[in-house]
Amino acid sequence: MRDLHGDPLGIELHSGVARFMKSVYAWTVAGVALTAATAIALGYSSAAVEALREAPGTGLMWPVLAVLTLACGTRLHQLSPRMARVAFLGFSALFGAALAWIGAVTSLEPHRVGISVGLAGVVFALLALFGSRTRRDLSGWGPTLMAALLGSIFAIVIDLSVLRSAGVLGLDSGIQALLCGIFAGFVAHDTQKIKQIYRASGPRDNLAVVGALKLYLDFVNLLLASLRLLGGYR
Repeated sequence: MRDLHGDPLGIELHSGVARFMKSVYAWTVAGVALTAATAIALGYSSAAVEALREAPGTGLMWPVLAVLTLACGTRLHQLSPRMARVAFLGFSALFGAALAWIGAVTSLEPHRVGISVGLAGVVFALLALFGSRTRRDLSGWGPTLMAALLGSIFAIVIDLSVLRSAGVLGLDSGIQALLCGIFAGFVAHDTQKIKQIYRASGPRDNLAVVGALKLYLDFVNLLLASLRLLGGYR
């Protein structure tokens, strides 16, 4: 075994870690691509856009997506490999429909969408590379990032329910900038955590898809925060 001095986490112990992470990234890209394809296909269909605008219960879309995300994240590893892949791709397509709904009920400006996608993509790639290569233990980031996320959610609730009605504006941009930083941190944290799980348990059947879901959600949340920060939708 080669000398692992300077690798306190031991994340390079398995020679197959690079191959495993390529699989994780491939599934992540597949999920993002399916989301984009679904959103574009629905967005360019006038009939679909009109149906999305008039669909009953669209206000429940985000709570439903949150529940599905939680269910998918906690149950995905228990499914058979084929069902796990179907569930992940199905969720990706559903999120694409949610993005199409945002475009139907708001005024998404194409150039701002392009800038947001590019910004989120570059930040995601840089932080994934950092999380994959750093020798520093990032496990301590988890509680801090989660606390910051919960604080941001609380601030959003206060902003929507109290401050805006009182005429206090401008807090939303600061919150979205903070969320961009939070989800960027999660990209690095989750990338390293996925590698550590692989080291501890080996190449389990569903591990690559489970890891891809984590990174996929980090990217999508980073993109949504970028859209709001750049004024893509309100």
